[in-house]
Amino acid sequence: MLTIQQHIDLTPLNSLHLKSQASSYTILDNLEQLAQLAELIKTHAKFFVLGGGSNLIVPEFYSGLVIHNQLRGIEFSSVDDEFYLVRAMAGENWDNFVAGCCEYGAYGLENLSLIPGSVGASPVQNIGAYGVEVKDFIEQVWVYDLERAELISLSNAECDFSYRNSYLKNNSRFIVIEVSFKLRKTAQLKISYGDIAEQMALISAPSAQDLRMCIIATRRSKLPDPAEIGNAGSFFHNPIIQTAKAQQLALSYPKLPIYPTSNSEFSKISAGWLIDNLGLKGYRQDKVGVYYKQALVLVNHETTTTQEELLSFAELIQQRVKQHYGVQLNIEPIIL
Repeated sequence: MLTIQQHIDLTPLNSLHLKSQASSYTILDNLEQLAQLAELIKTHAKFFVLGGGSNLIVPEFYSGLVIHNQLRGIEFSSVDDEFYLVRAMAGENWDNFVAGCCEYGAYGLENLSLIPGSVGASPVQNIGAYGVEVKDFIEQVWVYDLERAELISLSNAECDFSYRNSYLKNNSRFIVIEVSFKLRKTAQLKISYGDIAEQMALISAPSAQDLRMCIIATRRSKLPDPAEIGNAGSFFHNPIIQTAKAQQLALSYPKLPIYPTSNSEFSKISAGWLIDNLGLKGYRQDKVGVYYKQALVLVNHETTTTQEELLSFAELIQQRVKQHYGVQLNIEPIIL
């Protein structure tokens, strides 16, 4: 049975710590509640599903229903001599899930360690870090279709994954219920990414746990802890631009990091470097600013900051980058 609460403070439930309140709120923690939920949303003009609140820019007041997905459960099964199938409910904490997989001997997700949020958000955002994207391990995603009031499964292909995007990100009719991952029984470490390669080279016969610890240490050295200061991790997408444009920029900025994409006509460049090169690392206006260790991260210093104040600051960063480089930065978190 779903319990509806009124006028709930969302400030502690979003990692940016933005001041926010919802007119209605309910917790989803049992599959038997889904049918009731489908009926409930018909009585609300709008709704959204809250997971870990780590990739979300919430408004000062949300006049609608917040559905807090807290479904729990993880199941391991053997596929063959090479792979495990791991099924995880959407409300599981992502990093706890990665840790559990590593301990069980189901490998592949180590590079995605310490990413904040829930399992359910991982396919929506197609989370990625240090040369790995979650789409490479997802077999299928079970979702509840609110329009049809039934559980359906989406294959990897049907999720239509792309850079920090998916079919699910653009379809509010679906609530992610469970995600299944195909993970290896023998670790195949991916350690070619910059700082990680250098650190792992110092370890003799490194294990998946070594890689996980290396990723965690690296992230902690560069990224702020949301428990200590409000942030949503990477705030801007790394721009994907025409390769010719990237090469042109490289003539003026030889140190600009440029990465290939699956299409040789386009290259990915570092948003953090573009911001840092403008001298904006550590820059602050009133309650919000650019993190002093990582220019790709915007931080919120107060719990009275509003969505409008944060987005105004983000727009300032976007304008400066556009004026200087001719490159448009796009915001990565979902703006509610």
